[in-house]
Amino acid sequence: MMQAQIAIPAAVAAAGPPADYVVVEALRKVYNAGSRQQVEAVAPTSFTVKAGEFVSLLGPSGCGKSTLLMMIAGLDAPSQGSISVAGRAMTTPRAETGIMFQDPTLLPWKSALENVLFPFRAMNRPVDKYFDRAGALLDQVGLHGFHNHKPRQLSGGMRQRVAICRALV
Repeated sequence: MMQAQIAIPAAVAAAGPPADYVVVEALRKVYNAGSRQQVEAVAPTSFTVKAGEFVSLLGPSGCGKSTLLMMIAGLDAPSQGSISVAGRAMTTPRAETGIMFQDPTLLPWKSALENVLFPFRAMNRPVDKYFDRAGALLDQVGLHGFHNHKPRQLSGGMRQRVAICRALV
């Protein structure tokens, strides 16, 4: 059984009494599979996640967990329904949201450190401001001495740790 998780930022959780942080209302996702065939990836669903809650989505492979999380992250649009995060409708990704994919999805031509810093380059933010934090995260996950290695030079577990650092930075 595969598992996906939503973690509410500590700063949000500490902001006060539990409030609805993630609100999913009548959410549905349907993909066109060609020849007028449709595949329902997420059946209509509604739920809320309070600030400070930790929620896990459990289910068999292919049941829509990742699709649901991609919609919550603003990376995929629902076919029906709505999503809000921290009171904001999710139609595009939020800069405050770190995403950890099932696969590391590292850029093969960039070093471990550059992969961790990539979100800042993508958002046109000054990378030098985040350089020390990115290096410290790599060190914390046991990748001291591997900052300049390309993904092909790292084991599978090391690549996953780089991806975790990228989500946390």
